[in-house]
Amino acid sequence: MTGFPSQQGLPGEAYRVLGQSLNLHRTAAAAVRLAVPALARTALLVLTFDHQAQWWTADGRADQRGHAVPAALPRWLQDRLADGDGIRVNPLPAGQRSLPGGRQHDGHGAVVRLSCSYQCQAVLVLLRDAGRPAFTEAERTLAAQFAVPVSRAVTAAMLYRDQAELAETLRTALQPAPLPTVAGVELAAAYRPAREAHRIGGDILHVEARPDGSALCALGDVCGKGVEAALAGGRLRRSLQTLSPVAQQPLDLLHLLNVTSFDTSAMDATQFATLLLGVVQMVPHGGVLLRLAAGGHPSPVVVRRTGRVEEPQLGGMMLGADRAATFTESVIWLASGDVCVLYTDGVIDAEGGPLGEAFGRQRLTAMLSDYAGQPAAVVAERIEQCTSDWLGGAEHDDIAVLVVRAP
Repeated sequence: MTGFPSQQGLPGEAYRVLGQSLNLHRTAAAAVRLAVPALARTALLVLTFDHQAQWWTADGRADQRGHAVPAALPRWLQDRLADGDGIRVNPLPAGQRSLPGGRQHDGHGAVVRLSCSYQCQAVLVLLRDAGRPAFTEAERTLAAQFAVPVSRAVTAAMLYRDQAELAETLRTALQPAPLPTVAGVELAAAYRPAREAHRIGGDILHVEARPDGSALCALGDVCGKGVEAALAGGRLRRSLQTLSPVAQQPLDLLHLLNVTSFDTSAMDATQFATLLLGVVQMVPHGGVLLRLAAGGHPSPVVVRRTGRVEEPQLGGMMLGADRAATFTESVIWLASGDVCVLYTDGVIDAEGGPLGEAFGRQRLTAMLSDYAGQPAAVVAERIEQCTSDWLGGAEHDDIAVLVVRAP
């Protein structure tokens, strides 16, 4: 095989190099670099998808990339991109032609139609300068062989890109929103999903300000883990936002959520959830009033400024178990410096330490007593740090904490 050096073994090298990344830019840039000088003096890869075009060039001296709309591409490229599907190698006659990015090329070459099976049109243009030998039959065969790993790598990179964008959209929609500012109330939160790489979990952490200056707080746990639990938690949060103007009191809202948001005949794990629902507001004579309703969720911990720990006993049935479920309610008053800590069972069930024990409520209350009087953000951060240290990298359930403090 004659013409350009480094032709021997090009397809195998392409499989090796292009299989190392699922990043579209790195994959495309590597493809054009591999083609130079093995097949051409200048290589150009053009992809069109989603009403846009992207292109990459390499000529052995510098790499370029760019974006455009397909209609802005040179006409000869538009024609080649629209020319059917499947891998084909077509000659490019000698002449001067425009390239994307405003460059000009005087010479000849070949256009390799790529077979990208994922919603895109793609061509690899192999350009040689005037006076260089034309593509031989063997070189056209080599170009077609080279197009196979390029097509597969580009398809995989585009599929991965779309999946990553979808996952990020899902994460953004399902992650807890930033805490609002509530007059006379200090709020802080910590959130750590079980599948930390996904950054989404089935724990519910939701706080929304109300027109009267109060805030609706919700902390809960959907049974199950991962994406299904996160989606179920997202649906429950949306139901909460929709129904909160209808039922102003936490206990009424819990009953309404249970009736409208759950199918008690279903047996899926995500059918069930535990929930603490509260309305928090500053009171005129000082301090903070927190009215809580509970549906099968661990009771909160109240830490007075003096360090005394109180554990209000709340219970009730979990949501989704029975349309006529029984829930409980309690009113907590916080004086200046007092905090109320709401948490999911991922905190106390975190297994670790020297003996692989659960972190437990006793360790939690002891730690909270040591941090009496501290700002809400410090308390939330300390709970997250202590459970993280206790876990020591072990697997864990979703962890969510909401700290309410009277400043």
